[in-house]
Amino acid sequence: MNVNLKWLNELVDIQNIPINDIVNTLSLHAVEVEGFGKLIEANNIVVGHVLTKELHPNSDHLSLLTVDVGNEILEIVCGAPNVEAGQYVIVALEGAVLPGGFKIKRSKIRGIYSNGMVCSLQELGIEKKYVSEEYVDGIFYFKEPQEIGIDATKALYLDDFIINIDITPNRGDLLSMLGVAIEFSALFNRPLKRLAYDLVKTKATSGDKIKVEIKTDKCNTYYAQLIKDVKIKESPQWLISRLIAFGIRPINNCVDITNYILALFGQPLHAFDYDVLGNEIVIRNANENESMTTLDGIKRDLLPSDIVITDGKRPVALAGVMGGLDTEITERTKNIVIEAAVFDPLTIRKTSSRLGLRSESSYRFERGVDLNRTKLALDYACYLFQTLADGKVVDEVNFDGIVKLPDKEIVVTEKDVENLLGIKIPQDTINKLLTSLGFTVAGNKVYVPNRRSDINIKEDLIEEIGRLYGYDKLLSTLPKDDMVGEFTISQKNIRNIKMLLSNIGLNEVVTYSLVSKNKLNEFNLLVEENASSISLLMPLSEEHEYFRYSLVPSLIDVCKYNFSRKNTNLALFEIGNIYYKDEETKENLHLAGVMANEFSNTLWDKKQEVVDFYLVKGVLDLVFSKLGIDVEYRALTKDVKELHPKRTAEIVYNDKIIGYLGAIHPQYAIENDLEGVYVFEINLENIINQEPKHIMYKKVSKLPSVERDIAIVLKRDIPASKVLSVIKNAERNILEDAVIFDVYEGEHVKEDEKSIACKLKFTSSVALTDEEINSKVNRIVKSLEYHLGATLRG
Repeated sequence: MNVNLKWLNELVDIQNIPINDIVNTLSLHAVEVEGFGKLIEANNIVVGHVLTKELHPNSDHLSLLTVDVGNEILEIVCGAPNVEAGQYVIVALEGAVLPGGFKIKRSKIRGIYSNGMVCSLQELGIEKKYVSEEYVDGIFYFKEPQEIGIDATKALYLDDFIINIDITPNRGDLLSMLGVAIEFSALFNRPLKRLAYDLVKTKATSGDKIKVEIKTDKCNTYYAQLIKDVKIKESPQWLISRLIAFGIRPINNCVDITNYILALFGQPLHAFDYDVLGNEIVIRNANENESMTTLDGIKRDLLPSDIVITDGKRPVALAGVMGGLDTEITERTKNIVIEAAVFDPLTIRKTSSRLGLRSESSYRFERGVDLNRTKLALDYACYLFQTLADGKVVDEVNFDGIVKLPDKEIVVTEKDVENLLGIKIPQDTINKLLTSLGFTVAGNKVYVPNRRSDINIKEDLIEEIGRLYGYDKLLSTLPKDDMVGEFTISQKNIRNIKMLLSNIGLNEVVTYSLVSKNKLNEFNLLVEENASSISLLMPLSEEHEYFRYSLVPSLIDVCKYNFSRKNTNLALFEIGNIYYKDEETKENLHLAGVMANEFSNTLWDKKQEVVDFYLVKGVLDLVFSKLGIDVEYRALTKDVKELHPKRTAEIVYNDKIIGYLGAIHPQYAIENDLEGVYVFEINLENIINQEPKHIMYKKVSKLPSVERDIAIVLKRDIPASKVLSVIKNAERNILEDAVIFDVYEGEHVKEDEKSIACKLKFTSSVALTDEEINSKVNRIVKSLEYHLGATLRG
């Protein structure tokens, strides 16, 4: 989740806390910080005022602008179709550096110098999905007059730091800015700021009453608030920018307000068109064979386990997941009903998982919404509709369900804390830590508010004390054990492989064992044909639903993550398990890797080693040499759509395929925005437990080696590795090495044949005569003829 620090400072006083202190403290005491930085990583961009616009004399699609940037007036060439005189725009001045390292220079365009650039939001690094349709194909311009020459990021309200935090499933309370503010208050001992607002309500008339009735135990509370005379329009820039920073696409003021409340309170809201909905709302379980059309225009078949919001007869919304198409807000909407409710997390999760409808709302309902803050969130939403949409909030409260849940009472003593954490923390310190989180402490009793659904027992509370006190303050102890152990053969081999690959420049990564359904069957060359998949009954997301068949799809995700951040030179490996069901559940250990583009270079002499098939093969040869086994590389015998058909090989050991290596398919590379990527994967199950071969040393011969070259003709489909294997098996005594140095196909060789030239190197402790060497060569040639049908080339 993205946390906007300037917005956060309106909720809790974090003024003057250095960004590095924030990141380090959060990582140590609360949640993992995945990254931080400014949403717009650009400099020297200002607000400019377009004074004039003329057609470029040498182009029919370019415009020649004069732009006031505060301290000077610039002439700028612009190709955007929506630029007009009088607009306030974003100007990148000469010397500005935009995201991606693009530097703005004074340049001549069609014979006229352009002194800067008028920018679109995409050019500032804002993703296209967050950009309004009117700006998608052109430049961005402000709807209201702006101060000329000021920093454009300030005018856009996008000038502050954004921290991206990784929230664990148990910490649903952190899925809101207020939840994060409470956490910051506890971590930095800073006071919370009161959320001030002034809500004025209009007296209800006789026709404004909405009957709300809950007919299912899966809905805990339900508020329906009528707001009249709403004006649907574009949201103000500050609201648009906060939603973009949070990661939500702005749409219009009505939708944006509900999304803003979701971000601020963690309370999902939904808006109905009141004139279509009517004055009755019934919350119930779906009926058998019932269906409805959701906002995305898809007809959904419902189950009795689903919760629906109805107008008393027909479903108008799928509770906690998505609204219905019939009652959606349109430009013609005048009166709306705002839904603020709390539904059963397990039920919402089942429905969203079954229908594949994951949304920001369902994500929060699944992790638990604070019922005690629902009414406050609704009131603040009404205040925003009043101020941003000119709405008239009716004072009639339409409600059914639970008004408030009591705090959870947990008894914990100083001794309990010491027994579990192993250190003595004074009671005063314990009380101070718990109070900082908004808990109420009375003696040994602690009252935990409903928003902390993850704290239910004494041990949960002690864990909170421990993390706030500081894991770094816990004493380190070693377990006492008289047992003497050692590594098994497989453990030794795994350690040797990891050390070898790390030493030659590869980096080890660890990825999730769970993948999506779409990625399950990617790179499935090593999976048994009769294997079936294993899936979770209740996955946290569709992206982590199935146990993987291969390690490579997860490594490809790592590759994509790095490529998107301009890090395209990669050499990664992973040793992990893959899972499938045959007659029983099986778990196999695999080694996999991904290598891309530049592997190494020497800048001083400008030499570069680029990843290709043979470099990856060389890496694997080192691994097999370390394990003391000989393998054979063969052409693919099975089509794998993710692999290049001509740059991929199977790895065979004892006549069984144990792995593969090769380039990814060009189409797969395009679909995933990758380039120059090679992958490999090996099933270690049958080779990892082998005893390493003992190295046998022998004296270096005092006599020089003797070399002979032979050229043979054989069928094209016979691999070179087969040739080398036959040669080495034919002569084991004095043949030191055999190397193929040439392969020829063309003139003087039949169309279905090829010529291979080999260099044979003979070494012996005694002097070798020509007769002995010729005899060895003849034996090798006869063996090639017998096994492969090869003949000496004349």
